[in-house]
Amino acid sequence: MSENLKGYNGKIAYVNLSEEKFEIKNLDVQIAKDYLGGTGLSAKIMYDMLSDADYNTLKSDPYAEINPLIFATGPVTGTVRPSSGRYSVSAISPLTKIWGEGTSGGTFCISLRNSRFDAIVITGKAKSPSYLYVHDGTIEFKSASSVWGKDTYESQKVIKSELNNEKAKVATIGIAGENLVKYAGIINDEGRAVGRCGMGAIMGSKNLKAIAVHGTNPVKIADAALSKKILNEAQEREKGDFMKAAVFNVFHLYGTNSYLDIGMALGDTPGYYFTKSEFYAEKLTGKTLKETFPVLNYGCAGCTLQCGKTTIIEHNGQEIEVDGPEYESVGALGTMVGVFDPKNVVLSNHMCNVYGFDTISGGVSISFLIYLVENNLGIEKIKQFLKDIKIDEISWGNGELILKLIDKIAKRDDIGDLLAEGVRVMAEKLGVDPELAAHVKGLEMPMHDPRAFDGQALSYMTCCVGANHEKADWFSAEMGNLAYPPLRIKGGDYHKIDRRERGVKNLQDLRAIDDSAVNCNFRNPDLEDIIGYINAATGFSYDRKTLMKVGERINNIKRVINCKMGITRADDRLTGINTKVLPMGKIAGVKLDIEKNLERYYKERDWDWDTGAPSQEKLDELGI
Repeated sequence: MSENLKGYNGKIAYVNLSEEKFEIKNLDVQIAKDYLGGTGLSAKIMYDMLSDADYNTLKSDPYAEINPLIFATGPVTGTVRPSSGRYSVSAISPLTKIWGEGTSGGTFCISLRNSRFDAIVITGKAKSPSYLYVHDGTIEFKSASSVWGKDTYESQKVIKSELNNEKAKVATIGIAGENLVKYAGIINDEGRAVGRCGMGAIMGSKNLKAIAVHGTNPVKIADAALSKKILNEAQEREKGDFMKAAVFNVFHLYGTNSYLDIGMALGDTPGYYFTKSEFYAEKLTGKTLKETFPVLNYGCAGCTLQCGKTTIIEHNGQEIEVDGPEYESVGALGTMVGVFDPKNVVLSNHMCNVYGFDTISGGVSISFLIYLVENNLGIEKIKQFLKDIKIDEISWGNGELILKLIDKIAKRDDIGDLLAEGVRVMAEKLGVDPELAAHVKGLEMPMHDPRAFDGQALSYMTCCVGANHEKADWFSAEMGNLAYPPLRIKGGDYHKIDRRERGVKNLQDLRAIDDSAVNCNFRNPDLEDIIGYINAATGFSYDRKTLMKVGERINNIKRVINCKMGITRADDRLTGINTKVLPMGKIAGVKLDIEKNLERYYKERDWDWDTGAPSQEKLDELGI
């Protein structure tokens, strides 16, 4: 029975927006053991909900009302485990038309965790703009007429005011989500984002502006004393670990953008739409931003790392506080488009948050447009989308253009209507070579160049959502920032992944555990500590083998969902723009050819080489 669960609320809320009704069901104990929570539990819920007919409907229309949008926490969320302040959102992605997911930090996750629900599953479509108010084990349906059309920051303030509850936490979409920008995100705690895969567009399609949560029911874990003991012992061990201390201090001082110049030196940070790997990185680093503007530290719930930054800039005669920017945003809105003015990049990042869309997909889509114009490709069709922007404005380094395009993307105005579709559709509509579109399975490539690390390339190709660097951050393993030798997760030759394919698979499974527990992966405790934190929360008594089996099960059930959505082995690939040999930089001359590694990876996964699907034996073994 779910009431015997520790570390969980034991309840799942199923919300039907069309009927303004909700139903509460018990969380099955075995499902909790097999899938933990977060994205794992969400995948299991979706797998059990959707029929083959539903998948066929969603193939043609991911905005169909049957698409379940699932908010979830996990048994580790908000505990003493380092960096445990996160929640997840999952659905079939409108951008990729396969399994989509994202996670976000801040404090919203704590209220959601304490809401008496482990997951909130949302289907249907509200008759008019609405938001949900979750509190005291119940859910209220509220009119969003006062906030529809407002930006993400203002919406959070207005909803709290309407509820007369400043303690409520709000996750909202902006006008990008309302306008169904296919990579629209969900913003909480001012500017923390569920950025990737278009979860905000799914909210918009359901006329759902926001979810406000006031959680007042702390979840009891199985053994709080054990959690604290693990943490204290880990802190003692880490006192003598120079590498961990150095990484901690750099992230604390400069945030994720401390990596920009390091990444360029490794050939990992891309520029000018993946065509260059050398540029003026020092103009945009975390250190430079801190020397140029006032920068304040920000941390998610319970996190001592505080890698989040708030940058203060002057704009239009006013002082504004900008969340971030993170490394990915600086790459996507800076180096990728050839803009090296720090203020412009900071402001571009802020406007993406204000409108509520993914900086990565947005920046890559904009840089694709500039690349096409610079190379005289698809020009006549591009001109057909232009109204008040001239073709000669579209060039590298035009910071004002980037701000214009961000505005147009959010409003789906002018050329923004095309950019809002992402690079795969852009290539199709413009009639250019699809190999020029930088994506995997429709998800735009992040700011970690696959030519820098073969293992990262293999991870992108096989990842459950497409090109996502957080679902297996192999670049971190190669750099020595994380290592789990018993799982074959360790560095080696950057450009050779031979016989280390199992390590990539295992890191994907470990990150699936992180996204289901749910916690951030910026802190990497010892493997036994990871197991210990989860056991202390749940009382489930996992060991290394059984917990890694959970991660394997989660990735395989997501793969089954993707196969039902039409994914085959042919989709496990990089496009030509990301495999082209570059003439300069750290990765000059690198020829990426890892088809044999993909074949070995398939054998490790026990996926069928012809269809790309997990074998029946593997599914039986995992109980799927």
